[in-house]
Amino acid sequence: MTSQIRPSSLPHETAHSHGVTRVTILDAAERLFSENGVEGTSVRDIVREAGVNLGAINYHFGSKEWLAREVFCRRLEPVNRERIARLDALEAEAASCGRSLALDQIVDAIIRPAVEMEGHNMANCSHFMQLISRCFQEPNPELKKFVEEQFALVAQRFDSAILRAVPGLPAQELFWRMNFLFGALHHGQLMWARFDQMPRPQGIEPVRLDREGLIRRLITFTVAGLSAPAPTAA
Repeated sequence: MTSQIRPSSLPHETAHSHGVTRVTILDAAERLFSENGVEGTSVRDIVREAGVNLGAINYHFGSKEWLAREVFCRRLEPVNRERIARLDALEAEAASCGRSLALDQIVDAIIRPAVEMEGHNMANCSHFMQLISRCFQEPNPELKKFVEEQFALVAQRFDSAILRAVPGLPAQELFWRMNFLFGALHHGQLMWARFDQMPRPQGIEPVRLDREGLIRRLITFTVAGLSAPAPTAA
């Protein structure tokens, strides 16, 4: 009998239960998408992995396509908001002091939010980094376009800031360097999350990095690449 549940507690418990179910589905979908790709994962695969009924997918997300979008949104939106907020604060502080932003400050505002926010759960970080890589390899133009749109404002703001910080760097050269930056960031996070599974060069034991160590090395590597002279030949 439903009367066994106190009416006063029902709304809270129902909302909590729905929230847990939604997160469970997102976690399961993220794991499966990272392993098999979005196209290679069925709704029934997700239902089985999440331990929910088939109607839960439709109730919470409507379709697998919208579920895939939510998987990306919950990871990308908070990171990109934080990136823009940090750049806003840096630019406001620089303007009040009448100085220009240093390149390492700009790069820090790109890299640090991703490592700090995504890196707290190592397993999820690993899954999502793998999923990002798969996204640009799969024949799903709508999803690829959606992910690119998540970075549109970030790209516009940070491209402009970097071009101001590196006078003389052609915009067409920056295009490649920003792609290299995000490639290094995503691959670096994936390798960091899977440090114990990384192949070891013979006779060399790599340093196990903490979160700040990874951030500082990524910044140093990226600043050097962004500020390097552009090649004279194609």
